[in-house]
Amino acid sequence: MDRDAAIDDMLAKDALRDLAMRYCRAIDRRDPDLLASVYHDDAIDDHGVIFCDKAATFIAKQGEIMAPFALTAHYICNMSWRLDGDRADGELYFLAYHRVEQPAVRHLLATGRYLDNYKRRGSAWKIVHRRLVWDSFITLDAAPADMAQLAALGVAGGTSDDRSYTALPLMGRGQ
Repeated sequence: MDRDAAIDDMLAKDALRDLAMRYCRAIDRRDPDLLASVYHDDAIDDHGVIFCDKAATFIAKQGEIMAPFALTAHYICNMSWRLDGDRADGELYFLAYHRVEQPAVRHLLATGRYLDNYKRRGSAWKIVHRRLVWDSFITLDAAPADMAQLAALGVAGGTSDDRSYTALPLMGRGQ
């Protein structure tokens, strides 16, 4: 591969990495505009039995899907992509933490992989089809002392009113 092609591949992979990070931020902050920015308009999102339909419908249903969770934190671990011109395939390993508070506080931890097909249209890489593979699911009861310690630490993470919106103005809602 020549230098220019290698640089193009690096730039494409950096754009795909940014896309993955924006997805996590959008889901955890309940930010539908940011979430819409990672999918092409005709994209499909297949979360298995949780959801399988147009990504636009997935975005519209986020309030309903995320309602049971007081907090979520999505992490992307291993990432690999294969590029072919304006198309790419990617496998991204994820770790997703969810806290539910009703009827009792519990920690839910899911791991799996996003199997993504991407297209670059114009200059923008976006998801055209996302499929999930679920690898593990763990439920843990939260000790009252742990929740008290979390509260004692001060400002805790959150959803649409997260402190990041005021502390990081360049990363505002929808961006």
